[in-house]
Amino acid sequence: IKINKELRDLDLKKNYEAKLSLCEQAEELTLESQIIEAFRKLQKLHDEWREIGPVATEHKEELWDRFKEASSRINRRHQQHFDEIKQEQQQNLDLKTKLCEQTEELNTATYESRKEWNKASDRLLEIQKVWKTIGFAPKKENAKIYERFRAACDAFFERKRNYYSGLKDQMEENLELKTRICEQAEAVM
Repeated sequence: IKINKELRDLDLKKNYEAKLSLCEQAEELTLESQIIEAFRKLQKLHDEWREIGPVATEHKEELWDRFKEASSRINRRHQQHFDEIKQEQQQNLDLKTKLCEQTEELNTATYESRKEWNKASDRLLEIQKVWKTIGFAPKKENAKIYERFRAACDAFFERKRNYYSGLKDQMEENLELKTRICEQAEAVM
């Protein structure tokens, strides 16, 4: 019985040291700059904690509170990190929505000359450059906002293509009329 008690005490002491080490490792993780990596490592420490046997009753609460406090700080930072990402993605969505509105405005305006079309095209190309610099929107909105932007850009360039096609037809008509005038002038000569 005495040997059994000594072995049990030795086992409790070994478990205490192992869990104390896990507490120290968890506290070190609170200083880790890469929060996602720290969170993953914390999950492994939790697995190890469960695998380690019991400790003496007088140390049980103290160790668990210490480990839990370090875990809570890492979890808060992890949650805060994702909240910041969500906030940034929402800002990106707002910016992209404004760019869509600007593109749609360009698309609905009327342009009478090549100069106006070129100016509008340059403005749209600038908008597209800005679009590329903005990060992702929230996952469920990202594809929708891209489709909206793409549709507005495609519609604009389709209108421009139609304008230039009509202009080309008009130029061909003018060439034909001028050719007839030249032929009539040559016939009169």
